[in-house]
Amino acid sequence: MFKRMMAKFGIGAAKVDFVLKKPAYELGETVIGEFVITGGAVDQQINKITVDFNLKVRIMGKEITQVVASLPVHASFVMRAKERKIIPFTYELPFTLLISRETVSYTMTTQLDIAGGADHFDQDDIRILPPQRFNQLIQALAKSGFREKADSGFFNGQSQVFTFAPTSHFKNQVDEIAFISALEDSGIRLRLELKSLSLLPTGKQRLRRELFLSNEELTDINAMSNKIVDVVQQMIDHPQKYASPDQTGAEHFDRHHDVMSGAMGGFVAGMFSGWMMNELLFGEDEVESTDDRTRFDNDGFDISDGDGGDF
Repeated sequence: MFKRMMAKFGIGAAKVDFVLKKPAYELGETVIGEFVITGGAVDQQINKITVDFNLKVRIMGKEITQVVASLPVHASFVMRAKERKIIPFTYELPFTLLISRETVSYTMTTQLDIAGGADHFDQDDIRILPPQRFNQLIQALAKSGFREKADSGFFNGQSQVFTFAPTSHFKNQVDEIAFISALEDSGIRLRLELKSLSLLPTGKQRLRRELFLSNEELTDINAMSNKIVDVVQQMIDHPQKYASPDQTGAEHFDRHHDVMSGAMGGFVAGMFSGWMMNELLFGEDEVESTDDRTRFDNDGFDISDGDGGDF
């Protein structure tokens, strides 16, 4: 009787330990793990086991946590005293998640729902990585003379934005380049933004265009690097083709209008309501901030002004 009473308060009760096969998984990969349930001092009725896949993201210095998916693992069963059960687990990651970065992290929280007693929880960190072809792109950018910035990979409320600073060839012409990306079956599509160090003949500092890199191109870092250099040079040489219409200072893409189908981070964007994003980005009064991350306007991204963007 005493043991049963103590188990209701979690002392000598059943416990769960979620064990991942590995600590990091790529977008589109299947997460593999197992739940190890250990019985306590007495038999206990388990109502269910669930695991929440949680995202923590920092926007404008504010951290918010959102459940990406709540997954039922096992229905009701009796856990005998000192018994040990192992339940396998798999979950396929969407390609449109945010990848782990300084401002983006994930956890898996497991709940062992115990009838008439204190539930037991287990939390595990998990890193979400880009696929190898995306890493090849980052290497090609480095070879082209662009270094990924410390704040690269931030979430702008709509997509994940990656930013790079020139280190060599374009150092005297370009302040930075940024892009949002979509992982497609046949390659990676980029929506590219270039910020010039000075006003261009168009009277603006920012140029935008779309670029598609096939899977075949993504395997050749040298060729991809040459293509990136050519793309940036063409944007500088022909700014009138790539200037955003009615641009008034917005940077790093407009979260309302620069919507890219299948974009990295798009899965998460639908979880945040408009009022939540307005409060995060602008505060309760929706006063526009002067910080780079909040300068959004209605100029949108237009790839029809020019040659269509694809090479």
